[in-house]
Amino acid sequence: MIRRIKKLFYEVLVNSLTTQQVKYLGEFLDTTFDLYHLSGFSYTQPIPRQTAAETLLIRFPEEDDIVRLFSIMLMHEGERFYSRDLAIWGRDRFIKLLKLNKWVYDPVLKQFFRDPFYEHEINFLKKIQLIDLRTDVNIKKIISEISVISSKMSIRDLEWRIVLRLYDLDPGTGELIRKIMELLLARQELQNFTGELFFCFKELGINASKANYKILFQKYIAAKQGITPEEDYPKFLELFRHEIEENGNKNLLKLAKKDGRFYTITFQSTIESIEIWVTNTQNITIVEKKQILKKLAPDRLNEDNFFNNDDNPEGAGLGLTMIINVLEKYSSDKNPLKVVFYPDFIKIGFELKRTEIKQNLSEAGS
Repeated sequence: MIRRIKKLFYEVLVNSLTTQQVKYLGEFLDTTFDLYHLSGFSYTQPIPRQTAAETLLIRFPEEDDIVRLFSIMLMHEGERFYSRDLAIWGRDRFIKLLKLNKWVYDPVLKQFFRDPFYEHEINFLKKIQLIDLRTDVNIKKIISEISVISSKMSIRDLEWRIVLRLYDLDPGTGELIRKIMELLLARQELQNFTGELFFCFKELGINASKANYKILFQKYIAAKQGITPEEDYPKFLELFRHEIEENGNKNLLKLAKKDGRFYTITFQSTIESIEIWVTNTQNITIVEKKQILKKLAPDRLNEDNFFNNDDNPEGAGLGLTMIINVLEKYSSDKNPLKVVFYPDFIKIGFELKRTEIKQNLSEAGS
């Protein structure tokens, strides 16, 4: 797929940009980019646009680099881009190709996010792969079933998945999830990792609940007072915090059940890794999207399209920084916590390689 992406992007560059615009694009991504030096041309020689495009792709050959370069072009589409207005040839065709490779485009942020979260077909836990916690369930019975199944699992049974649907993460639900983790991870000799993994799981659930509650609060409470997060975000957060302080989640949980606003947490084990992600059907403001990115991937935001003062940290999701602190101990990924903004839902979660988990647990125990 990378060869197709690179080939089509080369055509996009050649048909969209002049040589000087290619130079400007490269410098936009990396200020040390020197088109003349890399191409072997002297500063007084004209560089053909085809050579300029080839040089740019030699300097930035990775798929992530190409997507970021294209994102910069989209951000400045229709604007003056160095020497003339930027018009992108093959725009929709290239977006369609990226979509085939799990790149999701957010038209608000004008950025692409790669979706690393997908369900594997193999599932050892066939009978309990979906647990619906939106209604009253017999938690002890579910734990008993998992205990029976896990007792038959061997160290080689690594392919399984559990999906939980819920409105909120109450103590009973938390007990169930922690017990599931203990039983399953013990069979993989990762029981010492249970506490930290459960913490990450819990924080993702809490943030998902809070995000849903904000939507419900806006719809049923703040709207009646003529306040919207788009027009006055600080005031909206102030009212939301007051609701939580006064009533906890009692009123908002009733509204979540009324509207059927739930979220899904997927806990997946594969041969290579352990993954947890939350899928939440909701729309959030551009302010909140940028705040989330500021915590998860600050390099995705340029200074000219973001504010430096984080006056509303709650909008970024409490607990995300703590999750990252845990994940950084077990992952070599620069940004271990990932987010993907789809038009109608959001995914946020992480993937940890088994080799890195075991290595770090071993070092911690020695």
